[in-house]
Amino acid sequence: RTLIDNNGSDKSKFCSDFVASVTMGSKKEENGADPKAFHSKVTLRGIKQNPQFSLVGIQPGVYIIGMKDQFNVHDRESHPMSGMLQYAVDEIGFVLFDKTNTKSVDDFGPYFIENYILLDALSKQEVAQNVITYYCDHKDKLEKCLKQYDEKQGKGFICWRFLINQTVMSSSA
Repeated sequence: RTLIDNNGSDKSKFCSDFVASVTMGSKKEENGADPKAFHSKVTLRGIKQNPQFSLVGIQPGVYIIGMKDQFNVHDRESHPMSGMLQYAVDEIGFVLFDKTNTKSVDDFGPYFIENYILLDALSKQEVAQNVITYYCDHKDKLEKCLKQYDEKQGKGFICWRFLINQTVMSSSA
């Protein structure tokens, strides 16, 4: 409420204050403050079955959910948070853009496990569920194959079958 009252219609100021507020809350949690004071409660979930959306990573724990084509190459630069947008994926995990250049399930970027937890919660896509299961059961193999993955078939675990094939080949070698 304070963010809206203090910024009125200045979208850029609102966006930068939002990220600063979330970052400050995260730092307070790390320093032993009551974590319940900083978490929101979902009272209405308006996302329908098989939604089409974009998920944009700002920093670990901070994401924007937008319409399917909201963060395309033509519109991204005009967004008030364009300088803060690190990567975007669609509802099934296909990477739309990536400034992070990371290929790890433990580091912030399009392969980050947090991303797939959000995708699973929002859309219940099989790809997201497979990534989470594989992360829990075969994390070492997943990391090894991801490091070798050349992304010629595309970026993101939407290209899951290629990673699975590489895992099978590395397991049998």
